[in-house]
Amino acid sequence: MVKFLSVDYWKQVEEVANGDEEFGLKAKGLTASFTFRVTDKEDLPPIYVKFEDGKVTEVRELGEGESTDFTLEGPYEIWVKVNKGELDPGNAIMTRQLRFKGSMSEIMRYSKAFLRLFNLMQEVPVEY
Repeated sequence: MVKFLSVDYWKQVEEVANGDEEFGLKAKGLTASFTFRVTDKEDLPPIYVKFEDGKVTEVRELGEGESTDFTLEGPYEIWVKVNKGELDPGNAIMTRQLRFKGSMSEIMRYSKAFLRLFNLMQEVPVEY
């Protein structure tokens, strides 16, 4: 088991997503960089994730002063609720419990890919 939202966790998400045919089809054409950030836990650094044509190609800690195309951030408790299936990820974003930064129109083309990614995130065994 890995600590939820740690770099090790995201590396396992990378493996699961890249092995998932459905995610690959829904994310085809997506080439962008993302920051995934927990806003209220100092021990969980922001994570940089690069997507290239439907595959996750890089996962690491975000560099100091580095920016990405998109950001999704929020309190740890909200991330946990989403991961446990207690809160729908789309609703969490629309109600700003998880804050999205970047071009909403651009990312909407890949909304099904990200909903699939949230489902795949639940497959990684974690410690909360």
